[in-house]
Amino acid sequence: MTTHRATLIVEQLERRATPSVKTWMTNYMKGSTPFIGCKIPVVRESVRCVVGPTSKKRGRGDDDNDDAKTTGVAKTYVEDAISLLRHDCGDAKQAGIILLCEHEPLSTLSDETLLRQLESQVLRTKERYVNDWAVADSLAIKVLKRMWKANPRLAPKILSWASDENATLWHRRLGIVAFVKEFGSLPKGIDAFQLVNACEDNLLAAPDERFAQTGTAWVTRYALACGDNVVREYALNMVVRHGKLWTTEAKKSLVEQITRDSATKERILNLG
Repeated sequence: MTTHRATLIVEQLERRATPSVKTWMTNYMKGSTPFIGCKIPVVRESVRCVVGPTSKKRGRGDDDNDDAKTTGVAKTYVEDAISLLRHDCGDAKQAGIILLCEHEPLSTLSDETLLRQLESQVLRTKERYVNDWAVADSLAIKVLKRMWKANPRLAPKILSWASDENATLWHRRLGIVAFVKEFGSLPKGIDAFQLVNACEDNLLAAPDERFAQTGTAWVTRYALACGDNVVREYALNMVVRHGKLWTTEAKKSLVEQITRDSATKERILNLG
């Protein structure tokens, strides 16, 4: 069921959409997702037109917004965001992500209830509401990463998705991309070896899928280039162990952060 606020946001998107942007975005995503025709700045403007601007960069104390001061309860946009994430069009889904990452109080983002809602109403459904890399990666980086940073106890649950055989390709990808670039600042309860293992599980769950390959390579490249020798070696062993699986695209991605160790770089590029 579409919420009233979500309907208003979609109406704003439709007013601002242009045929040229719709065509460009459809071609860019190779037809995997339909679009209304709005780029991200316009999506953000459409959301703000309905819910108002964010008053400041939000931090841990940002729950005391005007609604909280007057009613004792911070305004939440969870149902609206979920409604938008369930919309057919990619730019509407991005509006839902913007609602969560730019307007939702941290008190909600840090609550496990939201994670359960995203799983039950968006990720574990017969319909594939998250079905392309753009939505998956935005949701992972802008929302899920913000969630586990606000509440580190959520991190193991998110990471476990990468190893879930019953999850979709995109659901599993979320489980590792939510930690991309974070090998040096992982939360308590997760270490770098567990993240490398999750990357391996994500690859092996669907080795023939391009976006299982690229998601795994994207996250693993930061382990291969991190400052911890033991972690680097552990990640390299994982990569070499599956040398025959990697596509050329994935191998090029794996070495992208390696700038000094030319021998390791060549070793990975020549796997197969």
